Formats: sequence, structure tokens, C-alpha cells
Amino acid sequence: MLISSAPLRISLAGGGTDLPSYARLHEGVVLGAAIDRRVAVVASTSRTTAATRGAARACLDQCCRTADLPAVANPYARAALERYWDRNPLEIASMGDVPPGTGMGSSAAFCVAMVGALSPRSVTTPVQLAEAAAQIEMGALGRPVGGQDHYLSALGGFRLMRFRRDGSTEVESVEVSARTRARLDKELMLFYSGVTRDAAVILAAQDSHSRAENGDVLERLHGIKALTTDMLQALTSGDCDAVGSILHTHWELKQGLSSKVSLSRIDTFYAEARAAGATGGKLLGAGGGGYVLLHVPEAGQADVRALAQAHSFIEEPFRFELAGHRISQP
Repeated sequence: MLISSAPLRISLAGGGTDLPSYARLHEGVVLGAAIDRRVAVVASTSRTTAATRGAARACLDQCCRTADLPAVANPYARAALERYWDRNPLEIASMGDVPPGTGMGSSAAFCVAMVGALSPRSVTTPVQLAEAAAQIEMGALGRPVGGQDHYLSALGGFRLMRFRRDGSTEVESVEVSARTRARLDKELMLFYSGVTRDAAVILAAQDSHSRAENGDVLERLHGIKALTTDMLQALTSGDCDAVGSILHTHWELKQGLSSKVSLSRIDTFYAEARAAGATGGKLLGAGGGGYVLLHVPEAGQADVRALAQAHSFIEEPFRFELAGHRISQP
């Protein structure tokens, strides 16, 4: 039995420019980091018997025992099993620290953990693991998402990712001092809106605008990409105060990508949080609900927490995580 786990992530700047519809024309750049919230897949191989030969028992969205993979309801698991299961008896189950569809990259983390649990011989490095997971979500399932989540989940830490026109990806480690990480752990606050959504539905609108070369959307994406330079400077120099203002600029640019990016109750909460002391923030992932990240100096945190409670937002404490995918045994 083994536990294959992969961290969730926070995109700090450049999110959305990793979608192929933008990156293949203009090259995307994303800066993000893994956090200490994870998705885990527990896998157990059992002794072959007449009853278990060539069968898998999967307890994911629902439990099923089958040798017929189309019966596996979870599309990510089904695609991973189709590609990497060696047909030896297998039992798998999964669990995660946050609900799916909340902008934390949980689908990518699940794909990373799932491929890691199946341990294919063709996947031997974290980069290969990221690419295998991305191929499941973007290739096999055809979802209009980008590749940042898979790299952050597989590699962990702070990463700057460049998505080239030829479809290749270059990943650089970003060195953030322990002192800066500790301060950001205290000053960045994460709140769950209580709303889940399918990121592909929201990103499909951006994808369509990018393919049609919508001028306003492209200019906003160019601006979001440019923020990665500012965020990189802020992180490596330890300028945590600048992080909030960069996040706020990101918020304003992202609002115009699609009418589905935000909700009125989230906009109201964000405006009131800014008035109470937050210097900036962003909707994680595609938007449309999920989690809101805020930069709040310590003096304003009590007031922001009170606002969150009044608006029925739930705080999710977190820390940045340097470790990526890992395998452990119970």
C-alpha cells in the first residue's frame, strides 16, 4: 500500500496566459507556488485470485469494482487508468483538503497523485509527472485549461513557468527567503466563498476570446503576464507590501476577461476587505467562486476576519510548501 500525494497551488501572477490559445501565439508566463494543502490517492495492490484478476476497485466519486474502465465514473481516474494501469489487481481511493472546483488546482493535483500512484515506468522525474498529468487533463479529456497547476503540484515550491509557442514549457525555481515566506504565510489570507464551479466553463470564454483575438481580452492578458516580472522582484527582494498592490492590479485586469470571473457577493466582500485593511487580492483559478486570496497586514486581519464571517466566507489557513509530489507508506 502506498499514499501518493500532491500539493494544491496558488497562482500569484500570470494565470490564464498558460492556456494554449494564448501561449501558442504570445507565450505565457505564470508565477505560482505550492501550498501545504494536498490531494492524496491511496493505492493498494492485492494478491491475484480468480475474483480479482485484471480488476480494479475504485472509491473515488463512488465505489466500483470492475475490469471495464468505462464504468469508472471519475473521468480523470479513468483516463489515468487507461494509460498507466498494468492490469494487476488494484484498489484505489482518494481524498483532498479542499472541495473540487474551487480554484486551487485540485484536478491537476489529483492527476499528479493518480499517475504517481500507478507508478508507470515511463514517468521517472517530477517534470515527466507534470507532463503526464497535463496530458490527461488537456489531452485525453480536452479541457481548456493551462499547464501551470500540474507543474506546481508535481514540483512544489515557488516556480516561474514559461509556456512557449512551440508547446514546450520551461520551469525555473524562484528563491524566496525563509524570512519572506514566513511573513507571507502570516499576511496572505485565504477565504472560501462556498461556491464551486467547473473551471473549464469559465476558461472556455477566455479561450474563445483569445482565439478570436479579442483586443480587450488580449491586452488584459498581456498585462497579467507583465505582472509576473513585478511579482518576481517583490518575492526575491522580500518586498511583501508590494505583493498586495500587484495582486490588486491582477484583480482589476482579470475582471474584464469574462462576465463569469466574479460574483457580486465576492466583489462586495473584496471591496469591504480592502476598506478594512487588505492591500489587494485575487480570485484563485478561473474565478466564478472558489477561493479568494487577500494580502492583509497584521493590523487589519481581525477586521477582515470579522467581515468574512459576516459574508459567510470561511478562512483556510495555509503555508507555502516547498515539497511537490511525494510517495509514502502508512
